[in-house]
Amino acid sequence: MEGLGETNEIHGSKRLLLNDPDAINNRLNNLEKSLQQQQATILQQQATIQQLKQNIPQEQGSTYIQWGKTSCSSMVTETIYSGYTAGQLFYDASSYSNRFGGAANMLCLPNNPKLSNKTAPGLSFLYGSEFEGNFLRSDAANEDIPCAFCRSINTTSSAMFPGRNVCYHGWKMEYEGYVMSGYWGHRASSYICVDAHPDYVPGGKANTNGQLLYVTGTKCGSLSCPPYNDKLAVNCVVCSK
Repeated sequence: MEGLGETNEIHGSKRLLLNDPDAINNRLNNLEKSLQQQQATILQQQATIQQLKQNIPQEQGSTYIQWGKTSCSSMVTETIYSGYTAGQLFYDASSYSNRFGGAANMLCLPNNPKLSNKTAPGLSFLYGSEFEGNFLRSDAANEDIPCAFCRSINTTSSAMFPGRNVCYHGWKMEYEGYVMSGYWGHRASSYICVDAHPDYVPGGKANTNGQLLYVTGTKCGSLSCPPYNDKLAVNCVVCSK
């Protein structure tokens, strides 16, 4: 019986302790201290993560257009978008001997455009580009020319080197090809480096003219020969570093 009385006394003490305001305050204080410690740990972890992020170098990259391809060739290059080579109407310039205005540069139009809802005045247009002749491939004539906008990973510069098919020391090759442009008797155009093994725009075989591209050759005279030779197709290479 004494044991039972002691047990009841202990249980009574526990009930008294749980109902004691001081005991409740002590427990609340302990919980508050624990919560503060957890919050401090979380803040410290967040600060550590932020510091680690700041110490990680940002991924670098340079961009270029790969003319004549539907995607970027290099294994360490990201294809941002594929599209269509487009620009000024070259072909009909001979019909207007006193008109040589308009843009000369070419654009790589994306194949997923967001179109406006306004009609243009009709004083400037973009036309698709076609290969003239079979220099690059035996079936290239009249084929529409694709393009790809590329981002070379972990590089800071990209450049096209005309007259070469290998990169300079310290640069990595993105692709090689030939310099192409419009015909000298038409409107002015850009010189671009078209991939030596081009793709075609699907369904683009029709001879609709518009912007026409020809392989560019050298002309000795004011151009030093050597190191160049007369009437040779001009190599080109796009490189990054």
